[in-house]
Amino acid sequence: MESVLKSVIVPCRNAKLGCTKNVPYGRDSNHEKEYCRFSLCSCPEIKECNYTGLYNEILFHYLVSHLLKPDCFFTFGEPRDVRMAINDKTLVLIMTLRKTLLFFLQCFREPNDVYVAVNSIAPLAPEVEKFSSRISYSFDGHTCSHEPREMKRILEVSFQTPQDKNFMFVSNSLLHGEVLEMELCISEVK
Repeated sequence: MESVLKSVIVPCRNAKLGCTKNVPYGRDSNHEKEYCRFSLCSCPEIKECNYTGLYNEILFHYLVSHLLKPDCFFTFGEPRDVRMAINDKTLVLIMTLRKTLLFFLQCFREPNDVYVAVNSIAPLAPEVEKFSSRISYSFDGHTCSHEPREMKRILEVSFQTPQDKNFMFVSNSLLHGEVLEMELCISEVK
């Protein structure tokens, strides 16, 4: 009986949202969890908002429902200075030029260090655009920088310190106060 169930194929749980893929019955599917372009993404303002929607709907929700900071708009491929209070933990970025998408910058304070990450709110679906980021922080002749080949795409903002290598590390000894002044550039991966 168990082998019969393993051979049963059912529609993706996101079928009602538009997915046409089929997955094995009763087994966890990477397609449904991460790779389905119809997976629901959460608003990056998770402390005050519980909205979820398709990744291409999150931006519209954010523009209509949340107060925009004047310095949140960026242009792809153009480096820009950004200031972020470490205690704010998250800064939402809106990228424009040909398409408008939602990204976010995060700071994670640890006892001796600060970790800084830039992520995209999107599923890992192959048809979803890929981006890279370059971020750097300089103080007293020291520069910390991070430039991953591909930016991490996530469905929901987390406030846990990253365990992967997708972050910039800044030692407390290099900090000047509680505000990070950094240069950030986000580009499309082709």
